[in-house]
Amino acid sequence: MSARPGSHPNSCPIGTALMKVLEELRSQKGDLIDRAPADYYWSIDKDERYNPYAIPEHFTLGQLTDDLQEIKKLAQGDVAPVALDLVKVSAVLAAIGHKTVW
Repeated sequence: MSARPGSHPNSCPIGTALMKVLEELRSQKGDLIDRAPADYYWSIDKDERYNPYAIPEHFTLGQLTDDLQEIKKLAQGDVAPVALDLVKVSAVLAAIGHKTVW
């Protein structure tokens, strides 16, 4: 994820795009995240998720309320960020994206 010429050296297209989408979400829907009626979701094993040549066999259940609790701890500075936080944030964003229309 390299920066574009003339942009801030620490900026990246993913971060910029995410900020734009979140700003639009806030302007359309406000600050409240409504995850109802879903809380649980299927999660495919990380080793199988990116193999399009095999049908996944290992599934687990994720829970949005757990993900949101961990995200809140991270946002408040109670825990240090780790790579798995990206997975938790992406699960919450996917749930919002799948059920939000504007």
